Amino acid sequence: MANKPAVPYVYILCLAALLTGSCRKTASWNTQLLLPLVNTTMNMGNLVADSLLHNNPDSSVTLVYNSSLYNLNTDTLIKIPDTTINYYYPIFSSGTFNGGTVLVSPTGAYTQYGAGAVELTKAIVYSGNLKVQVTSTIAGVTDFIYSIPSATLGGAPFKVKVKVPAEVGANPGTVTETYYMNNYDLDLTGQFHNGYNYLYTNVTAYLDSSDTPTPITAGQGFTATATFEGIAPYYAQGYFGTITKNYAAVSPFAIFNRITGGSINLQSVNVSLTLQNFLGIDADVTIDSLTSVNTRTGGRVKLTGGNIIGNSVRVGRATQTYNPANPVIPTVQTFQLTPVNSDILAWINNLPNQAGYSAQVTTDPLGNVSGYHDFAFKDYGILSNLNISIPLSLVASNLTLEDTLPVNLSANTGAQNIKSGTITVYASNGFPFSAVLQFYLLNSSMNVTDSLMTTVQLIAAGNMNGAGVVISPSPSVLTISLNQPQTQLLFNARRLLVKAQFNMGALSPLTYRKIYSYNTLSLKAVGNFNYLAHD
Repeated sequence: MANKPAVPYVYILCLAALLTGSCRKTASWNTQLLLPLVNTTMNMGNLVADSLLHNNPDSSVTLVYNSSLYNLNTDTLIKIPDTTINYYYPIFSSGTFNGGTVLVSPTGAYTQYGAGAVELTKAIVYSGNLKVQVTSTIAGVTDFIYSIPSATLGGAPFKVKVKVPAEVGANPGTVTETYYMNNYDLDLTGQFHNGYNYLYTNVTAYLDSSDTPTPITAGQGFTATATFEGIAPYYAQGYFGTITKNYAAVSPFAIFNRITGGSINLQSVNVSLTLQNFLGIDADVTIDSLTSVNTRTGGRVKLTGGNIIGNSVRVGRATQTYNPANPVIPTVQTFQLTPVNSDILAWINNLPNQAGYSAQVTTDPLGNVSGYHDFAFKDYGILSNLNISIPLSLVASNLTLEDTLPVNLSANTGAQNIKSGTITVYASNGFPFSAVLQFYLLNSSMNVTDSLMTTVQLIAAGNMNGAGVVISPSPSVLTISLNQPQTQLLFNARRLLVKAQFNMGALSPLTYRKIYSYNTLSLKAVGNFNYLAHD
């Protein structure tokens, strides 16, 4: 049989190399990678907090917001200063005294607080301390009893016994104790109940009953201090004085905090300014100025008109109910601010995020007409509030809605091989305004690294009937071309900031469009990327 030709050894090596891949050349080719990027729906909740939106029976939307301007409360009106009462009780006779001997007979003392024009007859303490310090020059242990008959808790007077150490050599015996005064009732009318700001105290001292006979020299005795610290009342009664206080401050105005760009022109607003007096005093209130402040644009609009700005208003005293759950019925005065009697529309159209005000409050302008029966409870005061209702019928100019969405394209294998791409945006606009869209790339620090759209592409307004009400969303398709640097930034981004700017366009005469709860802008974006694949 004829011999077959032998297979060359080199062929065997090459075959093995092919099988193991060691002789294979690397191949590469262009392909495409489709990736979803955005799927979101934007509505009025992207513009203002959902809690402020009220849906009317016809599905139109009203913005409802309440803003507190200032509060004259008990802490501001009534301040009980820290007060120290000093006592000195010398022993007038010399001798040796047995344990239990009374050295200081019950001795009363009155202290009048210096509370300015405020004349208190009664108070219930919310918080505060009494610090008692006693020093003795007697060579025996003594019991020092300190009481405040005019301060009671559950009907029992305040009374404490302080054990004072004996004097040793030239070192007098000293002790300091601190007591909470929370919830104590203070009768500040004095011994005959015809004064104010008076505090009655009583002191007794005697030798410790278990002590041995103690020699005492005339002139030895006690010094003591009682310091009332940080006494703040839960309730106060008396005459609070004719006092004028001036206020000037800037308060947050959170209704438009989410608006980052553009302007609006509202058709109407309903605003009331209320003055609520929860204090048992008459008060004259003057709001000197009320300014709409937009820190984003620097816009400032001072309110004029409405029969309130610059005019003194008398607000009568509240009524005490003696019901702990609801102790006060306030007196309320309300002033309507309309586009007819004021410039409140311009004030709101400024899109304020702050409200600046200055005001003046005079308490008890007629004097002590209550006969020391003014009253005040902690956390109740004279309040000023703006109550705002805005039917969302408006003209929009570059009004900006925003949404921030997560993106993590870098997790895709071979992302570094992406060369360029195209993003196709499918928009469905149910708002009665056209919109311009922009995507911003955000890094892990939430800083903008680039924007994606280099040309203005319009999203059509929703399809409207003759009344300007959207009856169906309008579809639009937008195309965004990306070069390689933009594509790499997109793949490195952690979030996308989507901004939609709404505009009505030039309509004559001026035409307002209502916003309804079903108005939305839906966006879907798909990326089609050119990808260099390797074998």
